[in-house]
Amino acid sequence: MALTVAAVVVQPPVALDAQKDARAGITEASVKGHLEFLAGDALNGRGSGTRDEWIAASYIASQLRRWGLEPLGDDGGYVQQVDIERSEAAAPPVLNYDSTRLTHGKEIVAQSITAGRVSGPLQRFQPGVATRPGAVLLLPDPRPQALGQAAAGAALVLVAETPQTTTLFGTAARLPPPTAQLKGGVPPRAGVVILSKASHDAISALAEGTSITLTTELKPVQVSHTWNAIGKLSGRDKRRTAQVILLTAHLDHLGNRPPRPGTPAGDSIFNGADDDASGSVAVLELAEALAHGRRPKRTIVFTWFGSEEAGGYGAAYFLEHPPVPLEAIVANLEFEMIGRPDPAVPPHTLWLTGYERSDLGPRLAKRGARLVQDPHPAENFFMRSDNIQLARRGVVAQTVSSFGLHKEYHQPSDEVRLVDFAHMTDAIRSMLDPVRWLANSEFRPVWLPGKKP
Repeated sequence: MALTVAAVVVQPPVALDAQKDARAGITEASVKGHLEFLAGDALNGRGSGTRDEWIAASYIASQLRRWGLEPLGDDGGYVQQVDIERSEAAAPPVLNYDSTRLTHGKEIVAQSITAGRVSGPLQRFQPGVATRPGAVLLLPDPRPQALGQAAAGAALVLVAETPQTTTLFGTAARLPPPTAQLKGGVPPRAGVVILSKASHDAISALAEGTSITLTTELKPVQVSHTWNAIGKLSGRDKRRTAQVILLTAHLDHLGNRPPRPGTPAGDSIFNGADDDASGSVAVLELAEALAHGRRPKRTIVFTWFGSEEAGGYGAAYFLEHPPVPLEAIVANLEFEMIGRPDPAVPPHTLWLTGYERSDLGPRLAKRGARLVQDPHPAENFFMRSDNIQLARRGVVAQTVSSFGLHKEYHQPSDEVRLVDFAHMTDAIRSMLDPVRWLANSEFRPVWLPGKKP
């Protein structure tokens, strides 16, 4: 797609050459170089909130410094430290309703907890019915994509056991992960409790609105950290420099952890080459190309979020401490899992989560973006990346992906050797001109009627 330029403006040949060279500069060698570092064993899986995640953020910051982007992190730099308050359980959590008491490791498994005491009225999930703020939501479908869709606004989510989670019962000595929330803030997600089949049946028979309480004895609070990387390319048009295009990815993955129950021993590093080193590299490559071309009319902010895999704390901090007013953000494009082609769509094609929710995808497609509708609607990917936190605050925020549901998802086998670098490089190149058009146009995407999260 050619760059849109007003007829009265004569652009210097050097600038045109720079823009042409910018796309050519997105090479397989450059893409592979970034990815081999971010997803290599030396970074130990970039675990959420670990030193390895911090190193990944620092690496990204070093690239932004080289390209001359403006720093938006701490102390005049590009890295942003996010403080998280954590507290470990001192005893197994207990779920109470009426006179019934269900204990972690026996009748329930507290998969995540957000406070020492969480209480609310029971609400059964119904498609299309909004979750009441503070409700304890009973979810009939235990799949994570259904959970992501339903949990917004709930104090606690109750899900049924599955063959995969049944092995967690009978392990009362294994306490749940610590509570976690932004320092001085609120948890970005609801707590989750897995119910045994009998417990799920019993709670399903309760009256709507029955009070349900999860109580956990907690140890003293400890402060831990996660890290974002963030930089800015200011727009050249004074009338539009306050309008911001936000390009994002998450830089963390699952780290180094023991094999899951029932899986063979072996590799313990969850490299996350596709999830989401690929998206992180895409935003890096776009940042470099846009920094080297003619400065766009609108401002572009590039952000890599920490701890997406552990609760979305990096994105939550961004929203609580926005580097630009949220109302200034025209659109957010998140890049997630573009390392391999999706056989469900034509070759050389990407898809956009929530394509049918706004006019952003269709307008980008008209400008040359090879974007189509998400071919996996049952997976509800629109709700499963950091974009959803911005979308719920009013920003038109959607995710670019080509994830084909490969079996390496969240496995140690998600490694660099399986990345299709020809596809990934082509995917990044294909988005450069459409993003540049968006950053130079007056177009403001909107949610379509009834489709705003």
